[in-house]
Amino acid sequence: MIQPLRSRAPERGAIGVAFSVIVLIGLAFIGLVFDGGSRLQAMQRADNAAAEAARAAGQHISGADLTGETGIDRAAAVAAARNYLAAADVDGDVSIHGDIIRVTTATSEPTVFLSILGITTMSATGEASVRITTGL
Repeated sequence: MIQPLRSRAPERGAIGVAFSVIVLIGLAFIGLVFDGGSRLQAMQRADNAAAEAARAAGQHISGADLTGETGIDRAAAVAAARNYLAAADVDGDVSIHGDIIRVTTATSEPTVFLSILGITTMSATGEASVRITTGL
């Protein structure tokens, strides 16, 4: 006796849906890995810019250091740090408290894959400080 073939209508398209879900999950994973690297680049860029701006500001020691005291030409130090940040195209803030120069920065990198999900940039901040000392 020959058995009639069963209809597979309820399963029709199930592989297409499963495949679509797997592709979306794969793209999200690739996006997180690739664009996560963009975030690391943004963090490194922000930290490096902060460190170099603080170093540039630290080069402006006033004549008070000749008498054995720590002295910073505040205006020149802040200007040097801001000039460096402008040249590096990084937003930042420079502050001087006593003999410590502190630079904080903020930057962002565009995303590639995560922009599909509406995340267009990865932001990061950096910070560096320099302490002016004498007697080294």
